[in-house]
Amino acid sequence: MKKSLNILVISPYYFPAYVFGGPVPALLNLNKALTRLGHKLTAYTTNADGEWNLDVPLRKSVLVDGLPVYYFPRWWFSRDKKPFNIFFSPAMKRQLLRLKSGDFDLILVHGTWCDPTRLAAGAARHAGIPYIYYTYGCFEPWAFSHKYWKKRIYFNLIERRILENSAGIVVSNGAEIKQLHKLGIKKPIRKIPCESIIEPLNDLDFCSRERLVELYPSLRGRLFLLFLSRLHPKKGLDLLISAFSALSEEFPDWLLVLSGPDEGGYRGLLERMIADQGLGQRILFTGLVTGEVKAKLLSQSDCFVLPSYSEGFPVVVAEALGYGRPMVISTNCYVPEVGEEGAGLVVPPEKEALTIALRTMLGDASFRKQCASKALDIARRHFTWESVAEESLAFYREVM
Repeated sequence: MKKSLNILVISPYYFPAYVFGGPVPALLNLNKALTRLGHKLTAYTTNADGEWNLDVPLRKSVLVDGLPVYYFPRWWFSRDKKPFNIFFSPAMKRQLLRLKSGDFDLILVHGTWCDPTRLAAGAARHAGIPYIYYTYGCFEPWAFSHKYWKKRIYFNLIERRILENSAGIVVSNGAEIKQLHKLGIKKPIRKIPCESIIEPLNDLDFCSRERLVELYPSLRGRLFLLFLSRLHPKKGLDLLISAFSALSEEFPDWLLVLSGPDEGGYRGLLERMIADQGLGQRILFTGLVTGEVKAKLLSQSDCFVLPSYSEGFPVVVAEALGYGRPMVISTNCYVPEVGEEGAGLVVPPEKEALTIALRTMLGDASFRKQCASKALDIARRHFTWESVAEESLAFYREVM
């Protein structure tokens, strides 16, 4: 019988900071799956919640779904409102510097380009504890080239050493492996979809269209296309709005629902784009949705769409598959199973290709039904937490 591992998890943010998108529920569910397999996990994180802070006890163990989590305060010149992606925490640094050999068997370091990652890697080296580095798609070519010189300088000064001193690296897609090899990283790398499905609810009344219309009356009697992710330039929303505009007269019964938190004021630019194209009555913004509301939208959407320029592994695609949704996604979502196994259409992140795919999907109810019948089966075969956790543990043991 293999030894149970005592694992420390380091992340810049943690549940319930949903404003940071799919990695938040993904990390929570991965930790729970590892715990179910008999391993002991403890998490260190900050109290970051976008520009604000979570209302959680600090510097002490808090049980989150049975897992002890320590939230450390982040600091930024004594201001209440902080930059969205700043996770500087002197308190976390002090705690990590106390680590010594034997405290943990392994450290899992989640996240790139941030202070907790640097601190965790340094503390692991000092204590002689091996660590696994999770990239979450940040070395996907488009993501790495975004703000290229800033990242390249930081990479050469800091991030390269973190990668090279790791026991192993977990990436979200094959494009990251090629990029890391191009950058000269020779450590063991494993592609593991460390995001997975959240099982859909079985309460059909709870997930009925009528219950959804109570929340969003404009959806009554309408078909709707659902985008559910952060409102961020990399998500391809400029392409989506342009493509939907081109099809709006052809499909007057359809609405486009944009669900997700605004990041960096991007929603304002989108609203101006929508107004310029006369789509104000055809597009609904819901803001951040979680829990029951998110379940209602996913379960009742007539088609899911994510035309991203860049993703690691998009959690929401796996979730939409778990709800049996037909979909149109970009090739840069790196979920080829959607197209290969018939759950939807996968196209390049280009306006013409997206417009053609959406015309096919919106105009053919029987095709949507056919795709929906495949989606849940794909989710169950490829994206279950048990398989992800077991594959992860095999990699941990291989490189330790």
